[in-house]
Amino acid sequence: MIGAQAVVEMLLAFGVEYIFGVPGDTSFPLYDAPCQASARIRHVPARDERSVAFMADTCARLAR
Repeated sequence: MIGAQAVVEMLLAFGVEYIFGVPGDTSFPLYDAPCQASARIRHVPARDERSVAFMADTCARLAR
């Protein structure tokens, strides 16, 4: 198990349904791990970090 797979297992244990992020060469394993594990986590890509923070905050507020 690589680190990205361990992170996905932890997120699944906490009931995370969405991950928001900016894919890049150093973070591809983290975005690939949910697909390989056929996990129930959906990746929502964004163009920059400000958008990621806004989307994650909005999703958290609407989920309450």
